Amino acid sequence: DRPEPPRALRLSGASGTSLSLAWSPGFDGGLPQHFLLRAEGPDAPPPHAALVTSGFALTLGGLRPATPYDVTVRARNARGDSAPARLRATTS
Repeated sequence: DRPEPPRALRLSGASGTSLSLAWSPGFDGGLPQHFLLRAEGPDAPPPHAALVTSGFALTLGGLRPATPYDVTVRARNARGDSAPARLRATTS
């Protein structure tokens, strides 16, 4: 089955150009999963940052200072994507 959304998405640190995030995985649907992170800011140049990881923490770099970002994390396995976990965070 498709994986469940990541749980407990939280900001673990912020700088002028980065946001550090951590989360707990949901049920993986019985298949290997990885996570797709996306950060969208109102003044961020396209394409929006998108990274994939198999871990449960990641730092998104290359962001603009003092900018709010809408961050989403989705779990993905061979059957599809989960619903997103969402967080709004601002670089310092």
